[in-house]
Formats: sequence, C-alpha cells, structure tokens
Amino acid sequence: MSDNVYLECPDRFHSFIVFEPASLRVHDGDILLIGDSVREFFDSLMAKLLKQEKTLKMQILHNKLVKVGHMLELLSSYDQVIITRYFDRIWRRYSYISHLGESFLNLDVLYDFFPKYKKQDDIIASRYGAFDEDADEDADEDNDNDNDVSVDGMSKSAIDLKE
Repeated sequence: MSDNVYLECPDRFHSFIVFEPASLRVHDGDILLIGDSVREFFDSLMAKLLKQEKTLKMQILHNKLVKVGHMLELLSSYDQVIITRYFDRIWRRYSYISHLGESFLNLDVLYDFFPKYKKQDDIIASRYGAFDEDADEDADEDNDNDNDVSVDGMSKSAIDLKE
C-alpha cells in the first residue's frame, strides 16, 4: 500500500468525539475541531444526513449521531469538546483515543457528506505522536529493568520480594 492508505482504505480511519475532562488528555496535534465548531459541524452533518435516502446504513449512522447529539445537548458549553483527526485502526494510538471518546465518523462517511475533505491530508492524524513516543520510552525503561538480573537468574525485584 502507498503512503495514501487513507485514500485506498478510508473505512479503516475513524475520528472520535471527546468530551471534557478526557479531552484534556488528547494531544493538540490530534484535534481536528474544538469548541463551538464541533456543534456547527455536527449540525451540518445531521442536516445532510436527514436529506439522504433512508437505507439501513443511513439509519445506523442516524442512530449513532442521535446518541452523540443527546450528549451534546447535555452540555452548557462546548469549550472542551473536540473531534479528533482520523486514526488508522491498526495504530496503537487508535486504542488510546477510542477509550477517551465516542466513535464519531469513519473517513468513508466524511467523504460521502463532505467531499471537499478528500483533498486534505491534514485531517489524518500523524502516524507517530506524543503518545507513541511516551509508550516507546516506557518500553525502553521496561527493557532496561529486564536486564537487571542477579543471583540464580532472579531479577533484583524478585529478590527484594523474597526477602
């Protein structure tokens, strides 16, 4: 596959809507929309969806968006509500982001309703971000601890527990 895998397999890429306080944990580079622009985008999407032919796919999307709409209605302010950039399901950060927010749209649906985004690369999150760098550092630290072997092949931490 090429570097533009998001054009070849847009159904693999998903965005999320994240509410406060979890939105504070999302890296700035992973934010597509924030604040009142989230509500404006959502309202525009719902208006376009209601004009679509009633198919099973559209009904499922409608039900999903109605649920998100109910969550948005409960808010008094949209200041810390975000829509993330699009993450590939195979990336480690996809798992991290998916636990912080609610699945919003896949790239295929975005292209159907907003074709202008098809030409924009900046809606895709970068492959490696702050989360991946932190996770790599944690893995390096874990590997360093694995090398702390002492008497009879027991690690220093295991010896400490034994004593």
